[in-house]
Amino acid sequence: MNEKDVLKKSLYLFVVGCFLFVIIGILFKDMSYLLGFVLGYFINIIVFMLIMKMSDEILKSSTSTILIVMGFILKLALYALGFYISVKTQWVHILGVFLGYLMIKLTIYVEGFIHKGGDIDG
Repeated sequence: MNEKDVLKKSLYLFVVGCFLFVIIGILFKDMSYLLGFVLGYFINIIVFMLIMKMSDEILKSSTSTILIVMGFILKLALYALGFYISVKTQWVHILGVFLGYLMIKLTIYVEGFIHKGGDIDG
């Protein structure tokens, strides 16, 4: 499974997660969970694209240590920004942000479980 497939499949899990958070929001009368989930997912997509760029740079040149370090610092700064926004505002819930951060990883695990680690045909 390549990165485009991961992004496409993660969108399905994102829609399911949004549906669940809408139900939770209706039950608790609080849509901050959904907004946090959306924020976490979008930050996670940006971080995933950054990881793809860093991987390409590592494969192109083996002496790009500064770029790798800066990429890791940027990833951590993006994650920190999402948590900072969730702590400082009332309309974004930190649990939603955290679960949004896990969407790409969950997509990879779910697809690996469904296909038992093998490649997807087609």
